[in-house]
Amino acid sequence: MYDAYVMARYRDQFYHECSDIVERSHVYRNHINKFIEYLSRPEVNLADSPTIIDKHTVEDCIGYYHEKGEINTRATMESHLESLKKFYIYLSETGKSEDIFAKITNYGEFKNDIVTKFGLSESNERGYYSSGEIKELLIALDNAIESHRENNAGIREEERYLQRIILRLFIKITLIAPAKRSIIINLKKSDIKENYKRIYINNVNINVPNGLTRDIKYAIAEAQKRNNVNIKEEDNLFEYIYRYKGKFGGEKLNAWLCNIVQDFGILDRSEGKKSLGVEPIRNTAIKMMVDNMINPVLISKISGITLGMIESTYYSKDWTIKYEEDLDRSINRAIAQNDYYCYI
Repeated sequence: MYDAYVMARYRDQFYHECSDIVERSHVYRNHINKFIEYLSRPEVNLADSPTIIDKHTVEDCIGYYHEKGEINTRATMESHLESLKKFYIYLSETGKSEDIFAKITNYGEFKNDIVTKFGLSESNERGYYSSGEIKELLIALDNAIESHRENNAGIREEERYLQRIILRLFIKITLIAPAKRSIIINLKKSDIKENYKRIYINNVNINVPNGLTRDIKYAIAEAQKRNNVNIKEEDNLFEYIYRYKGKFGGEKLNAWLCNIVQDFGILDRSEGKKSLGVEPIRNTAIKMMVDNMINPVLISKISGITLGMIESTYYSKDWTIKYEEDLDRSINRAIAQNDYYCYI
């Protein structure tokens, strides 16, 4: 049984002996853990066979996590590979295993083949994310929050936990109702109706997916335990949740987003960044509505962006605008068509 965990022991030794590298970037830890978990799966059964593992194993691992919705983009795939490369350099230098990446004759071609094989999204510089990137972000937040519940955290971990609870709420609300940041962060408890099943934003009643209903209830419950006071109808939702740690400001969200992206090695980012704007989240939701051929009048209503700005930004040709449908029903149907909806 001891030999069944050879790769796990190697991983732990790497974390201990190269702690300066691992602590500097949580990306390595997250991706290496994924790899070891994959090797330990019964159908893979390679956790005790380091000499059998090769580039095809790595490729299959990426395919496995792609199926789970955790590796959907080139950027995340490359973060995964770079983390494993660092791990295998250590294994090679300590004589534990050959460096399987050193055997890849054309690394760029290897990565391109993976992108093609699994249909991974390429990075873009147009101010929005792909559906795959949104899924990765939501899964990363869920995993980070879930893992915290199982541990006794210190002050710093507690702070980060609370930040991610708030960030998850902000992102999910933005995805179903892409209003301005200032509108969303000023939501009051009274704006969330029918046992957290509807949110009233920009004079529209937005249906709340079950997952987000659960997250709102969970966030409020966690805040109530820390604040020792129940939330009131007139309370600002985000300020109440963060009250335990101090004053909440919308500008904090950029740093918190950058933090989760760096910790999990997701999305496309530059090393050394301390802030990552949340505006592309909103842009993504609007673009998805446009791609779903939604009436721009409805998009303008929920987003608060003028019709002219929407047309000049998102539409490449003139559209004939005809507004005949019920507002709430039409907007909610448009939102539910986005293929990341089931992750909210």
